[in-house]
Amino acid sequence: MYYGYNDDKELILADKEFIELLGFLSFEELKTSNIMSNLTFEDKQIVIKQEKQLINANFIEHKMYEIKGVVNLIELKDIRIKEIKDGIIKPQTTLQTNYKPIYLDVNKISKEIGLSVEDYKLYLDSFIDQSIIDEKRLLEGNDKVVKNLANLALTLKIPHINIILLKIQKLPHRERVHLIDEYYTKLALLTLERPENYKEEIVDDIFEPDNNETERKEEVLSSRFSELLQNVESEKKNEKVKEEEFKLDELPDEIFLEKKKNKKEIKSNSEVKEISLDNIKPLPISYNPQTAADELNLPVVLIEEFVDDFIEQAHHDKDHLLASYYQKDMDNIHELGHKLKGAASNLRINELSDILEEIQFCTEHEKLEGLLKEYWGHFLSLEDYMQQLKRA
Repeated sequence: MYYGYNDDKELILADKEFIELLGFLSFEELKTSNIMSNLTFEDKQIVIKQEKQLINANFIEHKMYEIKGVVNLIELKDIRIKEIKDGIIKPQTTLQTNYKPIYLDVNKISKEIGLSVEDYKLYLDSFIDQSIIDEKRLLEGNDKVVKNLANLALTLKIPHINIILLKIQKLPHRERVHLIDEYYTKLALLTLERPENYKEEIVDDIFEPDNNETERKEEVLSSRFSELLQNVESEKKNEKVKEEEFKLDELPDEIFLEKKKNKKEIKSNSEVKEISLDNIKPLPISYNPQTAADELNLPVVLIEEFVDDFIEQAHHDKDHLLASYYQKDMDNIHELGHKLKGAASNLRINELSDILEEIQFCTEHEKLEGLLKEYWGHFLSLEDYMQQLKRA
């Protein structure tokens, strides 16, 4: 059971159990109740006094850092409740809580997505902060907010959160309230501290079974292929190029705000040979989504959706690759190669995976021209093949 407040002692999040414990139906009701004025810390315990009950609990405090300051996340333990009737406090009862912390192995996850641990923590805190900011728009049924938060949860590899956002997205607006409350409950349960006797959960088991198992399976599978769905909002904070006209925004702004659409022509500096990928001839590629589907034991339609996402991402990263090439930014070339190679490898697009691996580990700038042209030639063949599939 959790709740959280900021430096101004304002309640900013709570899980479903805490909301229900205090007799409210939603976080919005709880927030407007001014409950923080009835909450005190006495003898290393939390005391919450309401009109009809007195609550005592032990607690653990977690500090979480976000852009605007510190979030104090309070985990309640050993909760005791005394009923108040006609001004008389009756004997206490003990409340058993069912929710378990959702542990994020930050060292493992940050390594998987190519971030430092510090950067991952920063982005996670910013994601939580953005979720709090977006609560009203979620309740209003803003589909764009749901999609953006789902993509961020994918990028940060938080399948517990991503799955519930996918479920919210599929429901009519008027039926989303209970899942939105569940979303903030799960958000409050996130922790980077490994719980005692921790056993890794299979994400499929944290929700009660749905009637539509096929739909649920697709949601889980989507969360496990997060690297295929990265978009412009998941660019790294430290991605830079030397010339001002190619400079990208830092990741916290890119992730949680729409990127400013200031497209500028990519130019070569005088020291680097100019190249163009516009007139590249397609190079042969042997790819069949059915083969990938068989190897991965997934529906072929899902593989085809992932390939479409990969193609969209590759088009976006094309200009970034060229900009980094002109600026001799080998670090960024390696980052982009690594990201695209991982997606191509997962989808069993072998020709692209092989050439992107060469780009990822290339240390000689003069070899990049040929590698980039070869990569784009194979990519064009893949794109043409997928278009033919759709027309068939």
